[in-house]
Amino acid sequence: MMPLAFVAIGALFVVIGATTLVRHRRRSQSWRTYPGRVVGSRLDDGQIRSRVAYVQDGREYTFWNRFTSTTMTDPVGREVEVLVNPEDPNDAVVSGGLVGGGVVSWAILLLGAGAVVFGFVLLR
Repeated sequence: MMPLAFVAIGALFVVIGATTLVRHRRRSQSWRTYPGRVVGSRLDDGQIRSRVAYVQDGREYTFWNRFTSTTMTDPVGREVEVLVNPEDPNDAVVSGGLVGGGVVSWAILLLGAGAVVFGFVLLR
């Protein structure tokens, strides 16, 4: 029973990671990039979330990055690249860095793949 649980949960993580990676790649291709900087961080339900500021057309915007980490935080003052939805400047994400969408996506995908492989090894 346990091996099948590893395969099922791992497959779920693979789907979540792949979906998040596809969304991140779409944003990277169609959203505008701006230089930004980390202006704060907080612990949010066991996850570390970074607050980021960037300037577009002379106006400063701040947002809480939707991608989080349980182990690390971007230090305050760190320069980051921000992807901004061209239709809504309040809809933005950090495109790279310690807790960027690509890093999070790959981590989830690889964790899931490892669980699937482990589950199949246990099935033997």
